[in-house]
Amino acid sequence: MLVTTSYNPSAELTAEAARLSALYGGRIVPRKKYSLELLRRNYKDSSVLLVTREEIRYYEEDHPATFFHPSMSLVRVKRMQRGEPDLLIEASGAGPGDRIVDCTAGLASDAIVFSYVVGEEGRVTALESEAIPAMLIQEGLAQYQSEIPELNAAMRRIEVRRTDHLSYLQKLETQSVDVVYFDPMFRSPIEESHAISPLRHRANDEAVRLASITEARRVARKSIVLKENRESSEFARLGFEHVLRSTTKTTYGVIRLC
Repeated sequence: MLVTTSYNPSAELTAEAARLSALYGGRIVPRKKYSLELLRRNYKDSSVLLVTREEIRYYEEDHPATFFHPSMSLVRVKRMQRGEPDLLIEASGAGPGDRIVDCTAGLASDAIVFSYVVGEEGRVTALESEAIPAMLIQEGLAQYQSEIPELNAAMRRIEVRRTDHLSYLQKLETQSVDVVYFDPMFRSPIEESHAISPLRHRANDEAVRLASITEARRVARKSIVLKENRESSEFARLGFEHVLRSTTKTTYGVIRLC
């Protein structure tokens, strides 16, 4: 992976590119007046991490750029601030002070909503097995600035771990968390999902294993929640008896433990 900056970078931006290169194993190259395509050809590398003053963007071959954005979590937090319900929070039963494990963080939109709800006394751990998404959310959650102070605080509180969720769950003590959440890549993709599309080729597309649900049952106190296509057979395969009705193409299955 090449790491470079926008044109005419400041000393601070150059230092940030060097930090990211060292931390994530990239090869830092000067931008000069080169286009990203020319840099890729010159250095014979198909992937580029572009560091700008506003954000970092990951480019690979002809795929669209991938970058961190709170996405729908920003809208959902605004709605909750107006007193409106959130379907995921209602499904999970999550509340202030709870500990949440998001097993398939993706770009962390749901983890942000959980973190907002559980507050300063709670804890959200976002697990992501793949290097690029893990990097983007690690950096994005630490640096992104929205116009909502409570959302910014929620992002900063999330702990990101690059790991396989089954291995992580196996190491947890029995009944040590409140909610375990799964939002895997759908077995039947919803193609118009613009937020996840640029990430799809870099995401872990494995189905959730029954062993993961077994471990989730052991470690969770309140609930296990699975997000999927509302017509998905995954709910039945994994033992989710309660599937919420939905007017959208996605919905939640819930295993209630208390």
